[in-house]
Amino acid sequence: MASFEDQLNNYRKQLSKLVPNTEQKLKANKAGAEVYQKRLAEVTKAKHYSNKKDEKYGHMADHIEISDKNSDEVADGSATVGWPNRYHAMNAMRLNDGTIHIKADHFVDITREESNDAVVEAQAKALGFKKGG
Repeated sequence: MASFEDQLNNYRKQLSKLVPNTEQKLKANKAGAEVYQKRLAEVTKAKHYSNKKDEKYGHMADHIEISDKNSDEVADGSATVGWPNRYHAMNAMRLNDGTIHIKADHFVDITREESNDAVVEAQAKALGFKKGG
């Protein structure tokens, strides 16, 4: 019989095959982020699009981007969806969370929750998993 240490090393090797590497994580997370980005842009356009023509910034619904880094700007396989422009990000935060003068509608939070199944499905597809198994 193999020693306890050998058994643990063998188990570790088996588990390491199940854990995606950074490249696989990024592939899956970008696929999910694309689904969420599209839905968030649609909801933002439907709920908060205005006729204002801001030449400098444009409209926030048209400028939702995907970053292949986490919030600390580290490439760890994460994909982040949001507004790279601080002006848009602050407006989205005010509309989502509310202020004294603006009633919160939580459009970012609700869209994220409603997109979960589609995001996970896109991630699974990107990793080569079949639906239902």
